[in-house]
Amino acid sequence: MKNKLFTLFLLILLATGRAQTVYVPAGHWVYEYLSRLEAERLLPVVLNNTRPMTRREIAGYLEAVYPLRQHLNRVQQEQLEFLLGEFREELPQQYAEQQRVAGQPLRDKKLFSHLPALLYANNRNLLSLQNGPLRFYWDPVFSRGRLFAGADTLVGQERIFNDTNGFVIWGTLGGRIGFYTDVRDTKEWGTRTYGPPWNLNTTMPGLGFVQTSGSHLYHDETRAYVVYNQDFFTIQYGKDENQWGPGVRGQLALSDYATSYDFLKWQAAGSRFKYTGLWAVLQNYNPDFFYGWHKEKYLAAHRLEFAPFNFFEIGLHETILYSGRKLEPAYLNPVMFFRSAEHYLGDRDNATMGLDIELKLVPQTILYGELFIDDLSTGKLGKNFYGNKYAWLVGAYYVDVLNLANLDFRLEYARVQPYTYSHVHELNTYQHYYSCLGHWLGPNADELYMEFAWRYSRQLKLTAAWQSRRHGANYDDINIGGSMFQPHRVQDPETVAFLEGIRESTRAATLQVDYELLRALYLKLYYGRFWSDTDWLPGAHWPGGRSEFQVQMNLNY
Repeated sequence: MKNKLFTLFLLILLATGRAQTVYVPAGHWVYEYLSRLEAERLLPVVLNNTRPMTRREIAGYLEAVYPLRQHLNRVQQEQLEFLLGEFREELPQQYAEQQRVAGQPLRDKKLFSHLPALLYANNRNLLSLQNGPLRFYWDPVFSRGRLFAGADTLVGQERIFNDTNGFVIWGTLGGRIGFYTDVRDTKEWGTRTYGPPWNLNTTMPGLGFVQTSGSHLYHDETRAYVVYNQDFFTIQYGKDENQWGPGVRGQLALSDYATSYDFLKWQAAGSRFKYTGLWAVLQNYNPDFFYGWHKEKYLAAHRLEFAPFNFFEIGLHETILYSGRKLEPAYLNPVMFFRSAEHYLGDRDNATMGLDIELKLVPQTILYGELFIDDLSTGKLGKNFYGNKYAWLVGAYYVDVLNLANLDFRLEYARVQPYTYSHVHELNTYQHYYSCLGHWLGPNADELYMEFAWRYSRQLKLTAAWQSRRHGANYDDINIGGSMFQPHRVQDPETVAFLEGIRESTRAATLQVDYELLRALYLKLYYGRFWSDTDWLPGAHWPGGRSEFQVQMNLNY
């Protein structure tokens, strides 16, 4: 009887259909494409503030916009044709048959015409296999980056070289199971000094495991997971990243600034709502992490994103960081308020909550905002009380500026109050390794960001941006909430003004060109000019200037 039930279970899992899916990395340009269509009102609702999204979700939006393709401009039609081929496994057969992707059939090019039949057989992946219920795809990953910089504080030119090698495997098994593995090894070297001359295991902001050896730095990153999908319900288990919120420069609750982490995630989605639950294992870094001191902590989170009207979308989320025990049943309850559960469990964990909204009241425009609450005493609002730890973000996205097709403008401002993301118990700090799980700015900081982006064709995009960042850093002997790793102590001031402390200011003007030479092979040219000031004492500051030029070649990166 058990064998029969197990066989029936396997047959259900391997049932054929369009349900198979994996997640699309949050950096893929398809998210920008869908946001643009939403701003133009060609897609009335796109629930893309909970990322990454599954291939099936994205294919659903492509299917919805296909009948409206006559309203797309030339570049958008090129993009749509390309994406119909990219997501053909998740689309009905008639869409896959009708698409002819400009520049995609690699085997039609002389450079690839003499390749063995096994390579690029589907004109998309280097290796592909379909055998019964199994679909399997393999692609190499590489990146070569060269950065050259000059600065007031440098004697000579700074040179930084980055080489990344790896591969991506993804596929599906039957109609319900998907799998994905992305492996990357990176070496960095140049004129910088990376720690002592001997091998040292450490970490750095935005990274996990890092090994330095004087003149070199090595780090690796692997994202790997399996997915089970049943109609509107999806379960993901493995190591990956999450982005929650509408911000483009960063998200306040969960961002992809930190390295990936192991988690179990479940999602239920419809055309106007998406519920996400998450339970994750995080690594809490300190200098002895790789040498005997190792403690894990856990993240529980849930988020509801829904659109009651075409012009209004809202997201609500809660997160809990806890340590000292593994599974906590109260935090796995999908309809439980985490703040209430934390009180029930003794008020010993780090609970946060927040909301984000999108408004589409102005033609060709999306207005968005996000509020993140770490701790709040409403009676002390406006009094610079250190315990009011919160962050907020607002932005506007405007497409076809001055009626110029594919010229877009974005304005975004983010502000993080002092002590936000910190916690009195070190293990419950809002971090993974040495990086903030939320916005990369960290506490007691803000940023204003402006961007013009013009897409001349599907392959060519030009971006010009201006950014201004400010940060109030801690003094050596006074903690004013400028670091998430230093919580408030008894001897610290009860009140602290925003940006109090050592004022660090940076302004930057950047230009970037992205061009797709061949399918998934990109050339990136980048130039940046930076101006910085540090006010150590009133009337005494350290100005500085820096110029950077970078050339980068990426394949499936």
